[in-house]
Amino acid sequence: MSYQVGLDLGSAGATVATGGGVTTSGRRQQAPAREVATLLDDLARRHGEPPSRVAMTHPLCWPHEHLEQLRQDLIDAGRADVLFVPAPHAAAIAFDADARMPEHSTVVVFDFGATGCDITVLRKQGVLLLAGQPERVEIGGFALDGLVTEHVIAKIGTHSRELVRSCVEAKELLGSYPEVRIPYLATNGEMREVRLSRLEFESVIRPSVELAVDALERVVASAGLEKPDVVLLVGGSSRIPLVAREIAERLRIPVLRAPDGAAATGAYLEAVQLEPAPDEQPTAEVPLPRKEEEPQRRLPTTAFIAAGLIVLVLGGGWFAHDAMNEPQMKKMENTSVQLEPPGVAELPSFIGPER
Repeated sequence: MSYQVGLDLGSAGATVATGGGVTTSGRRQQAPAREVATLLDDLARRHGEPPSRVAMTHPLCWPHEHLEQLRQDLIDAGRADVLFVPAPHAAAIAFDADARMPEHSTVVVFDFGATGCDITVLRKQGVLLLAGQPERVEIGGFALDGLVTEHVIAKIGTHSRELVRSCVEAKELLGSYPEVRIPYLATNGEMREVRLSRLEFESVIRPSVELAVDALERVVASAGLEKPDVVLLVGGSSRIPLVAREIAERLRIPVLRAPDGAAATGAYLEAVQLEPAPDEQPTAEVPLPRKEEEPQRRLPTTAFIAAGLIVLVLGGGWFAHDAMNEPQMKKMENTSVQLEPPGVAELPSFIGPER
């Protein structure tokens, strides 16, 4: 059975979307064309056949020459049927599939990823068209990791690879917890911990986030808009609560977080839409043999019978009228969920080197 695939090769991971859902794995150290071929080979082994249509996202800033070279590399790898979809368009396509945006509405895709922040305004006019001048800010999740690590090292006066990994994990946890305790090995060999609060974390990264939001305001202005209809947050760094809060305070418009794998999902939807419909074989129906029916005796229609039929018709219509106008009662279910208050996350300790 044929199936379609959407691919999104991000800096931190590769996301694959099919009719069965979305999966993300770490990036292999391969050229993009080779990695696409490897991913498709994995899918062919899993499904028993290669996909019938493949769509792959790419940064909007990639030049035409880069795409043509990638296309040639894919052809050389035996993957000539790959369709290219700009990443912001793919994310907006997935959003529109659920939200059903009205015609002429605008969406800003704010893609805050690992290596940078790409900002694009799209207007729906039958299809999603580029509006204004897109912009990329060279500030991403990796840069924020470095800021947090430098801040913690300045507080404790020591450095190690384990500490760097713990700082990165602490940044991820501070999106859900108000404080994180980071264990580290002091210079005297003693195991200690340093506390990092969300307020402290936000004060460290705020200047970088403000630079990205400054670029967002420029892109919106270039599209000739006072306010777009919605800002769609994409990318791992957009999970930081400060990002959505800063955008909402500046632009005063709704800010929505896209589900993980939104770009791959949008590429998959494009692959499905462009998949040609299977040819239907014409079928002919053979009529069943007619059965000889005995002639039915018809009752003579008298004035009394006709009057009775009229009463039945009018009475049934009135009953149906009453039933349609009767207020319908719906049984409502309580779907609220009570969450436990967040506590303090503690990262696992590591064992120091033996002395």
